Parts: sequence; C-alpha cells; structure tokens
Amino acid sequence: MPTETESLPRPIAGGGMLMRLLRHTSNYSIGTLLITLASVISFPIFTRMFSVSEYGVLGLVNVTLGFLVGVGKLGLQKSIVRFYAEMEAGSRAGSRVEFFSTVLFSMVGVGAVITLLSAIIFLALPDAWWSHTGAQYLIALASPLILIRVVDSAMLNLLNAEQRSGLYSLFTTVRKYIGLGLVLLVLFFVARSLRGFFLGTIVAEALALAFIVIYYARQQLFDIHHVSKPLFVAMLTFGLPLLASELSYLLLAMGGRYIINYQLGPGPLGSYSAAYNFSEYLQGVVTTAFGQAVVPMYLRQWEREGHDRTVEFLRQALRYYLLLALPILAGMAAIGPDLLRLLASAKYEVSTSLIVFIVAGMLIAGGTPIFSAGIYINKLTKVVMYSVLGSAALNIVLTLLLTRPYGIEGAAFATLASYLLYSASTAYFGRRTVRVRMPWGDLAKFAAVSALMFVAVRQIALPDLALRIVVDIVAGVAIYGVLVLAIDRPLRELVRTRLARLIR
Repeated sequence: MPTETESLPRPIAGGGMLMRLLRHTSNYSIGTLLITLASVISFPIFTRMFSVSEYGVLGLVNVTLGFLVGVGKLGLQKSIVRFYAEMEAGSRAGSRVEFFSTVLFSMVGVGAVITLLSAIIFLALPDAWWSHTGAQYLIALASPLILIRVVDSAMLNLLNAEQRSGLYSLFTTVRKYIGLGLVLLVLFFVARSLRGFFLGTIVAEALALAFIVIYYARQQLFDIHHVSKPLFVAMLTFGLPLLASELSYLLLAMGGRYIINYQLGPGPLGSYSAAYNFSEYLQGVVTTAFGQAVVPMYLRQWEREGHDRTVEFLRQALRYYLLLALPILAGMAAIGPDLLRLLASAKYEVSTSLIVFIVAGMLIAGGTPIFSAGIYINKLTKVVMYSVLGSAALNIVLTLLLTRPYGIEGAAFATLASYLLYSASTAYFGRRTVRVRMPWGDLAKFAAVSALMFVAVRQIALPDLALRIVVDIVAGVAIYGVLVLAIDRPLRELVRTRLARLIR
C-alpha cells in the first residue's frame, strides 16, 4: 500500500497536467450538470405525461435510435480525437481543411445511407415483434435523427479533439434547453403523443446542428474537394473495430430492454427505463465529463512527452476519479430511491431497487478510459471490440436467464455483471502497454469516507420528502468534503494550490 508521501502528485504530471484535467473536466461537468438539470426537469414531466407503458416504448425507441446512430458513425467519431492529435503533433501529414472536410463529408454520406435503410427496414417489420406497441413506426418516423446525430457527433468530436471544452459545454447546454423547450411546446400545443415528442426533437436537433456546422464553415474548414481518401481509409480502419465495440456497448443498454419487453411487457419495461434513465442522468455528470477530458489529454501527452509522463498523469487521474465516483455511488444508494419517487411519482416505486445496481455498473465502466489507455494509444481497437462483445453477450444471456424469475431486478444485475466484465477485460489488456496500478490505499480510504457519509445521511429523518432530499445532499457533500480533506494530503495540496492561484 502506498504511503501518503508516495501518493503525492509529482511535478512530472501532478501539476500543470492535473490542473488542466480539472479545468477541462470542470468545463465538461458544468455543461453536463446543466444538461442533467434539464433532464431532471423533463423527467417528471414525461413520466407523468405518458403512461408507464408509453414511457417504456419511448425508452425502447430511443435506445434503438442510439444503436442505429452507432451504425451510422461506423466508428469514425472514435478516430477523430486520435488522428487529430497525430496531425497536430506533426506525426501525420495533412491540413486542418483536409481533416475537417474528410470528417464531415464522410459521416454525412454514411449517415444518410443508414437513415434511409433504417426507415425502410423498420416499416416492413411485423407489429407482433414489438408487442403491438407500434414502436417500429415511431423508429421510422424518427429516422432523420440518425443522420442528424451522426453529423452532430462529428462536430462535437472535433471540438473535443481541439480541447475546446468551454465551447463544447456551451453548445450542448444551449442545444439541450432549446430542444426541450421545442419538444414541450409541441407536446402541450400540437400533439400530446410520442409522435409529437419525436417530431419536436427532430426540429430542435436539426437547428442546433445547423448552427455548429455554420460555425466551422465560416472558418473555411469544409471543402469537398479536399476530402482525403487515404485519411478516410485510415480512420475507418481504426474505427471499424471500435464500431463493433460501440454497438456491443449499446447492446448493454438495448438488449435488456428488448428482452424485458418480450418477456414481461411494456409496463415493466417502463419501470426499468425510468430507473436506467434516472441513474444515467445523475452519474453522467462525472463519468461523461471525465472521459471527454482525459482521453484527448493523455493522447496528446503521449505524442508529445512519451510513456513515463503519460503513466504518471493517468495515475493521478485515477485517484481523482475514485475521489468523485465512490461518494456518488454512496450518495445514490442513500437518496436515489427517495429522489426517484419524488420525480417520477409513486407509480415507479418498483424502479427504486434497481438504482444501486445500475449506477455501480456505470461508474465502474466510467473508469475504463484510464485502464484502456494503452489500447487506444497503440490503436489495439480489436481488443476493445472483443471485450465489449463478450460483455454484451454476457448481458443478453444473464438477462434471458434472470428476467423471468427475478423480474427487472434480474435485468439490472445482468447489466452490472456486464460492466464488470468489460472493465476487467480492458484493464487486463490495457496494462500490457500502459500499466496504471490501482491505488488500493486510496480506494480503501475514499470508500471508507463514502460509507461514513452514507451512514450519516441515512440518519436524517425529515417528514417532508423534498426538504429531506435537499438536506441529505447538502449534508452528504459537506461531510464527505470535510472528511476527505482531513485525511488526504494530496487533495489538500491541490486545493491549496488552486486557492493560491485564484487569490493571485
């Protein structure tokens, strides 16, 4: 177990790079937090506006669209950050116009083909396959979202590659709120149905995409005559194995819902979707923002400074992730059920038992960008593909075996087991190139403090549910913050450094 002195951030990576990681993560987190707030606002509206069965169909359509968007991207979005780092470092020839043009026009072409094929195929599927819910017609109606989101992914990954975290967060936040406003206008004043929901979404996301494309077009970065076939082939070669892994990862979310719908019906599917969406909204503030910040940073550092500095940076980043992820899990275990009852209403009571399973799995998977760093640095994307394929297969098998006897709790356990397998396998293969040791002492320390916070929060008993949740959150943050600062010297040093810079 490392001593407290050994775990202090070293100058090699613990200073400027860690502060940059904190800044970029903060930028992404602020945006994600504001987006999550919009989702929290809309969550009780949609769970009350639609029946439990309709909410289940809504979730089924959304995860299916997500899968089709994954197909439409062909893994190219995964190549953007990696190849941009090479181009910026000078290890790959080419101009920004060539790079940006290749990214945009290749993803427009692929996305358009997948959109058209999806609409045709789903219109031809029999209604019995969907428990007579009409979900396939909704998917066909919403198919333009496939092209929109494929191109949107290209634009956002370009912003991420340039490490423009502030603009990224501003754009995604404004897009979310304008989109939510348009969807609610359609639902309340035009068509109060799932069709109205998706029509409003199409209009909102198309307008947002037009803005970001125009933003880059005004910089004269798009020219169809500068599309590079060799660059496209290289990006496709890198991205295609990741396409399989992305689709398999989406199956972790989608496969279980299809099985629940088939075995239990749309009602239980709605309850499962509510718990899954609720958990995803709240944990995404950390894991999504962290992954967006850390991956382009370690790729750039590897290209510029090499192995040792990258490993040191990843070691510090892992401590930072554990510091945030463990109290989130404890906090969700403490207040998640009450918060879900408050937001979604009592008709989703059965969903509360799933939260800990789902959040734990998501947080475990959220740490994989660190452990799999060696895989991405060396472009061993087939390893990711095999890991996620195995995890998706495990998820489907366990869901099939556990859903009938244990209901949606069995499906939630299957999801947790799948995330565990995925994280373990990527860590095993990733360490062969870039080995990041688990700081077991820090893990035990942060886990113990999180457990103390959980026990303390659970002692709070107030009759008003909303007031109790607010007090629980404030008390939990305060208790964890004070305790972890008291026992963790590296964190105290980091806070002291940050405060000194702010004072200056």
